[in-house]
Amino acid sequence: MQITSSTQLRGVFPALFTPLQNDDPRYLYNSIDYPKAKKIIDDLISAGIHGLAPVGTTGQSATLSHEQHLDFIKFTLDYVDGRVPIIAGAGSNSTRESIEIIKEVQKIAEVPMLCVTGYYNTPPQEGIYAHFKALSRETGAKIVLYNVPGRTANYIHPNTAIRLAEDKNIIGLKQAVEFRIGEKYCEDTKSIIAGAQGKDFAVLSGEDGAFIDMLEFGGTGLISATANIPEAARIFVELYNAFERKEFPNCDNLQDKVRDYVEATFCRKNPIPLGTLFNSPLLLPLVSVRETERGDEAETRIIKLIKEKAQSLLKYH
Repeated sequence: MQITSSTQLRGVFPALFTPLQNDDPRYLYNSIDYPKAKKIIDDLISAGIHGLAPVGTTGQSATLSHEQHLDFIKFTLDYVDGRVPIIAGAGSNSTRESIEIIKEVQKIAEVPMLCVTGYYNTPPQEGIYAHFKALSRETGAKIVLYNVPGRTANYIHPNTAIRLAEDKNIIGLKQAVEFRIGEKYCEDTKSIIAGAQGKDFAVLSGEDGAFIDMLEFGGTGLISATANIPEAARIFVELYNAFERKEFPNCDNLQDKVRDYVEATFCRKNPIPLGTLFNSPLLLPLVSVRETERGDEAETRIIKLIKEKAQSLLKYH
């Protein structure tokens, strides 16, 4: 069953990595590695995840071709075959283009869409509001807002998010900002959760290292790059379940337990480390971990993590 309301935006949703084949040494036109993607999906479903979010930032949405973008969403929906719900990446800094992508995805299936704010053109708050209202009005799709100022130089202010929560089609927010207690966006995140009370609107963490904080604030889930690693996904699922059972000391321990996986996933700009973890090329302008500054050291740490704590990934190496 697919998600139709905020009450279903609960739990752990890996932001699914898109693996590629080594069929273009220029890293311009590499094909999607669908056999590897099947293994990734099966392992994650076995880990107990609550859903998948293909073709977001982690899924190389910025560099996949338009055809690959839609093909990978269709593949994911077909292969998952209802085992878990899907949230499809459909964002753009052009409102028109995002509408067109959403309509193309709707021809495949009626799923909620994860949509980012206006990167590069960085609209004002009224532009952000008009953008998301237009996505809702023109498509009728269920929308999950994606607030990630570190990538967009554009921030959805609390009042804007709360206004958008009034729209029956806008059912959630992925809050990828520093919202731990004492951090820059802590009070903003609390304000959004409080202001959206009673509305069909959920707030999910986009910060893997702060899942427990989001749950304590009243958030309901996590859309996670780190959760592509099955061992990490299991810990996040266990953390969520422990919180639901009010086993709060155990939650803190589990957040600590997942730290090494989070640090490996974000030791370079996401999804660069996932390329190494899954032995997959990345499309330019992204490069491998090895090609970054002090890349040999970072690669060594990632391989060590695989051998010691993420042995499910050994089959890719």
